[in-house]
Amino acid sequence: MESHRRIWLTRCVSILLNPIWEGGAWLEILAAELPGMRIQVWPDIDDPDSVEFAVLWKHDPDDLRRYRNLRAILAITAGVDKLMGPEYPDVPIVRLSDEAMADEMAAYATHWVIHFHRNIDAYLDMQKDREWRAIRPAEAYRHPVGILGYGVMGRRVGGALSGLGYPIGAWTRTGGKDHGVTHYRGPGGLEDLLRSSKAVINILPLTPETAGLMDAGRFACFREGALYLSIGRGGTTVEADLAAALDSGPLGAAVLDVTETEPLPASSPLWDHPRVRITPHMSGFTRARTAGPLIAENIRRIQRGEQPLPLYDPQRGY
Repeated sequence: MESHRRIWLTRCVSILLNPIWEGGAWLEILAAELPGMRIQVWPDIDDPDSVEFAVLWKHDPDDLRRYRNLRAILAITAGVDKLMGPEYPDVPIVRLSDEAMADEMAAYATHWVIHFHRNIDAYLDMQKDREWRAIRPAEAYRHPVGILGYGVMGRRVGGALSGLGYPIGAWTRTGGKDHGVTHYRGPGGLEDLLRSSKAVINILPLTPETAGLMDAGRFACFREGALYLSIGRGGTTVEADLAAALDSGPLGAAVLDVTETEPLPASSPLWDHPRVRITPHMSGFTRARTAGPLIAENIRRIQRGEQPLPLYDPQRGY
């Protein structure tokens, strides 16, 4: 009986599952979507040789190398910088592109743009003093928003803000032709977008080209009193230069959902800066309900010999 069990385990394709949250939901959804596969929830992997797919966010590279038949890593986040490097198995990495996550990020970005455009901090201070006084803001069409990175996430953010009357500018590597969006490209284009925007939303991936991109020189291009909102990857922002731009101009405020080091060290002066708002990388969550079927479909694509989407491209860095 035991020998028959070993044969079955060897022939059964399995998935290594190591989710951040919602472990039970992930297990249920993947089992329903892929009924012919076995789901092995890490660390309880009793048959490493059967593992052909790994569904996870970050994972010990030494452990991943135990799975000699691994065909692909399917990330449960849009960013895959936690899975890159020579210590990881040389297999394709599939990023997550989930419209539900994009919706959450759009809601987060919209909240903060409106918060600072409509002077909500001032009203909170007035409430403490029992003061009833309206501050008349500029109309939305006079408050342009620049978005750095205009993929699935950026377009959803841009669409949400555009629908409220904010003019949208977008900076990307190759430019674009989206209706109603002013597109910029290249170093000169980035500086032009920064100069023209009252709020700048950074949704860039972390690549060799974007690492430290937002530095003192770029912050010097901002309009006086502008908002900087970072929800992509913390490594694209030089935090010391950001703090200096807040202290001596021209930046008016910053919202950081991502930081160079996460968690942000308790010693960071950004925690106490009066014009900085910090949240713990929560602008958009991965939800098993919507992400699970997308990942399952990519596994089916691979099994059919088709390319999964979106496939991480080492040449582009995302």
